[in-house]
Amino acid sequence: MRMKIDAIISKLFAIGADLSTRNAVQRALSLISEDGDLVDQIYIAIKNRANQDSFSKIPFKRRVLFLPACLRNKKCEAELTDVGYVCQRCGRCVIAGIIEYAENLGYNRIFIVPGGSLVIKVLKEKVRKEEIQAAAGVACHAELAEASEKLSMWKLPHQCIPLLKSGCVNTIVDVDEVKHILSLNKNK
Repeated sequence: MRMKIDAIISKLFAIGADLSTRNAVQRALSLISEDGDLVDQIYIAIKNRANQDSFSKIPFKRRVLFLPACLRNKKCEAELTDVGYVCQRCGRCVIAGIIEYAENLGYNRIFIVPGGSLVIKVLKEKVRKEEIQAAAGVACHAELAEASEKLSMWKLPHQCIPLLKSGCVNTIVDVDEVKHILSLNKNK
């Protein structure tokens, strides 16, 4: 699928299409008679490329990581608070491993959120206080595209990692891809 997305993006760049918003991507796809269902995937890929360099220059301690609550195991014992779930690191799902990896890199703002509205709430508060300068998030394509639009308006460098299997339960993410994105660093 990644190769197909790359080929479509190349076509869109070749015709000089406006790709600045999801609506612009939708219009551009119709110009080249491509599937409109790919809008969010293409928009995310474009935004990831556009933000990768600036994201990688931000120190880990100034980044925030958002993980979706849908990655949790059915038997999850995490406690829901006003800023999301608090992982008990039981090891029943991939979340504990991702958190440990991120913390070892230096991330100290990691949130397990039940939805995009909490992401925006946290970001508004933390960005205003200048506590964070970049964001990484795992979610379904639609949630990522919506968040990416907001973050682009705020000029906050970000990287989006789409779920491999969406839905509100039993979702799957490529943990190696998450680790790759989290470890992007031009400050070495």
